[in-house]
Amino acid sequence: METIKSERQKMIAGELYFAGDPELATARVHAREQMALINNEKDTYIRRQLLQETFGSTGTGAYVEPTISFDYGFNIHVGKNFYANFNNIYLDVCPIKIGDNCMFGPNVQLYTATHPLHPVKRNSGLEYGKPITIGNNVWIGGGAILAPGVVLGNNVVVGAGAVVTKSFPDNSFIGGNPAKLIKTVEVDGREKDSSLANQREKVDSLDKELVALLEQRMDIVTEIAAIKKATNQQIFDPVREQKVIEKISSYVSNKQYQEVIAETYQGIMDASKNFQQQQMK
Repeated sequence: METIKSERQKMIAGELYFAGDPELATARVHAREQMALINNEKDTYIRRQLLQETFGSTGTGAYVEPTISFDYGFNIHVGKNFYANFNNIYLDVCPIKIGDNCMFGPNVQLYTATHPLHPVKRNSGLEYGKPITIGNNVWIGGGAILAPGVVLGNNVVVGAGAVVTKSFPDNSFIGGNPAKLIKTVEVDGREKDSSLANQREKVDSLDKELVALLEQRMDIVTEIAAIKKATNQQIFDPVREQKVIEKISSYVSNKQYQEVIAETYQGIMDASKNFQQQQMK
């Protein structure tokens, strides 16, 4: 016996469906409520939780700047370390699947929604969609638009303002309207090794500066330990520690790094407490 599909099932499957269906209308109302909560929430952790509740799936480290707009939300799936800049729009009548380590510039627009070409059918309220699939390590420049059915491979770079109407394979750098292949991104061989070596040299240089600053901090920690020992004070002050973490988080300009920097600083404070404990003994 043939099972009758709901309008929601037809929509997700890319078949013609009636957009005025009550279930879908209710889902769109809920999506707008979630959009308002996400876009108005200033706390990074609460906004991330709202995204997890709204999207079909999210990887760790996903971060979205306000504002974000979408039809339903439940058809959006993002991998780990996803970042979207301001004013992204995702028309997700069909699934939008985004891989790991992807970055979207401001005003990026992903359209899975489309309509019949015949005017009578189009005016009847019937619609359909085509899914969009994006691989890992993809960078989409500001103002780019992806049309229904587009598939982008891994390591693809989309130039700012591009209108992508067809699919492109791994390692493509594309741009223009309509988007065309500009060059192939080199991810193997000596060019990659050289680039990685350059970045590691930068990290090594920064590490040297950080160690010098940490030594200065530990000099002060040693003095604090001596004062606490002389005045018989406790090493751990939870109120003070919480204020320090909040202050450190407020210093972070790139909110994508806020959580990891707070965790790093918590580790520094834990190590400092252990050092103070040894000094007081």
